[in-house]
Amino acid sequence: MSTPRTMTLPDGVHPATLETDRGSFATLRAVPEIGTPLGTVLLVPGWTGSKEDFTPLLHHLARYGWIAVGVDQRGQFETPGPDEASAYTLEALGADVVAMSVALGGYSQLVGHSFGGLVAREAVLIDPSVFSTLTLLCTGPAGFTDEQTLQGLQMLAFGLDNLPIEQVYDLKLEHDAKHPAYVEPPEEIAAFVRKRFVSNSPIGLAAITRHLTDAVDKTDRLAKAGVRTQLVYGETDDGWPLSVQNEVAERLGIQPEMVPDAGHSPAIEQPAATARLLVDFFHDRATFNNAV
Repeated sequence: MSTPRTMTLPDGVHPATLETDRGSFATLRAVPEIGTPLGTVLLVPGWTGSKEDFTPLLHHLARYGWIAVGVDQRGQFETPGPDEASAYTLEALGADVVAMSVALGGYSQLVGHSFGGLVAREAVLIDPSVFSTLTLLCTGPAGFTDEQTLQGLQMLAFGLDNLPIEQVYDLKLEHDAKHPAYVEPPEEIAAFVRKRFVSNSPIGLAAITRHLTDAVDKTDRLAKAGVRTQLVYGETDDGWPLSVQNEVAERLGIQPEMVPDAGHSPAIEQPAATARLLVDFFHDRATFNNAV
């Protein structure tokens, strides 16, 4: 999850519904103001996140000439989802992303943040032909392995199975507020973060939470998929350990890229620098020497 710094949408970023053969998905979209778009960037958010995790990044990508689309996955915030846990397997979520890319014309530059990286990887493994590139943003190869994180996720999943989601959020907030690094957001932002969490499908969120404990490593399969891949993380990313992300990059035969002065949410914390890393990856750096 990323916490927005403002609820005001940048110029050119607007809500839109993406219709696919697997249903309708809530999105935020930005389109270049002039010229023919270079293509489409499809951005998939992580656990308890939403399309708003990419809001400032969408604006910057559009200024570089790209159509940029951030989505809510099924059961996530403003996209409805079924009430069966079987609808939230990684395969089902990945198939949704394939359908999104097809609906956007195919050949998307795919970006998956945190848990969204596991979903994006799954999508590429399902049908690599509809993606031009894949960017793994602050994500790992599998579920978490450290005992403290696992216990927290297991408790949250149990709560979602047995308590109203509003109560689960209040308990989570009480726990998070005790962390030394916790900073209370402004009232408007805090209200949004709460609304976003409780708008999730409880069944879907519980299933996704469990994926973060038991997802298997498919890095070797990804290396053979034939889709050019980038791995990016924030300098102080506190999700998957940087050593683990570096190992993923090594197995993929690529160099990891770091966003300075950013943690687990570079798209929010350093959107301009993140956009530059992305577009330089999408095309030869020389193409963008005189970019915005």
